[in-house]
Amino acid sequence: MTTEAIETLAELGQRIREARLAAALSQADLAGRIGLERSALVKVETGDRKVSALELLRISDALGLPLSHFVHRSPAAMVSRRESLSDDAEAVQRTRYRIDALLEGHLRDAEQLRGLDVLGDIGRTPRTTVRDAESARTFARSIRAFAGVPAGPLPSLADIAERVGLYVLVADFDVDGSSLSPEPGFGVAVLGGRPPSGRRRFTAAHEIGHHILGDEYQSDVGVAASRDEREKLIDVFAGELLLPSDELLSEWTRHGGEDSWTRLVRLSATYRISWTAVVRAACRLQLIAKGETQAMYARTPQRGDFMAIYGEVPLEDLPVGDVGPRWKKAVLAAYRQARITKARAVELLHGALTEEELPTVDEPRP
Repeated sequence: MTTEAIETLAELGQRIREARLAAALSQADLAGRIGLERSALVKVETGDRKVSALELLRISDALGLPLSHFVHRSPAAMVSRRESLSDDAEAVQRTRYRIDALLEGHLRDAEQLRGLDVLGDIGRTPRTTVRDAESARTFARSIRAFAGVPAGPLPSLADIAERVGLYVLVADFDVDGSSLSPEPGFGVAVLGGRPPSGRRRFTAAHEIGHHILGDEYQSDVGVAASRDEREKLIDVFAGELLLPSDELLSEWTRHGGEDSWTRLVRLSATYRISWTAVVRAACRLQLIAKGETQAMYARTPQRGDFMAIYGEVPLEDLPVGDVGPRWKKAVLAAYRQARITKARAVELLHGALTEEELPTVDEPRP
């Protein structure tokens, strides 16, 4: 999917205005940062003044959004479900706008790598219709098999996502995330990197569910507590993907000499799953008495509890700036073939390497 270019000054002005509001800046604040008079910025936002390339670059830097955000329209699937930002927009609306802007940029980056033929082919991703909780769990197990991990703890969720064609970027936000899948087997997701690792893994699994079930655009930023039925089924899918029910029962039996809380801590550490998710799964399988449920939810293990029971603190997954291994290889392949510049390679790697750390460029073939 190729997004359309912004064609009018009015469109560009609206784009700049909303990005400014999303950054919680006044016109005077932004004008000062980019070296313009406020009156000039007012004219830019109303479409009554042209913007030079240098000014647009400064605006991009000041607002912390990619330059491409100001020259391309949003995908139709996002526009149809997005409200325009007003001057009194709430924090969650501003955050959602910024996450979506990164999502659009990540999609354009993915399309560039795909156009350079360096991302590779993932094959035909399984698709199905999920009608109830049991079919969601069955499908999660089939996706595990497709990804090559039919049993046991999953590795990095950025890696698993790529195996089904979803390219993840972890950004410095205290939210869950969004995903955009313009066609079957190809999509992107932006996840918040500030929540705990277990929650980040659950969010990634949730976005994988949206991707392979054919949801073109999904944002979990500011979702109400009363989630709709589809969201609940995708939560079921995510939980089963991370910790299959049969493995939970097997591990529970294997450590039968331990009390319930200790067994839950061990499961949370082994599968790197959030405390809420592991307690919920055990309750569903009636491994915990109803009277114990609230006490279990409240007794969140600390780092020392994991060390005492599991021997170590679970490895963090999906840190800020993370992208998957296939993405990293694709970027470096494009760079070594001299198809992208050093600066572009570093930009696409989101801080994984500096220019000095990039590999040697391949010699041209005679």
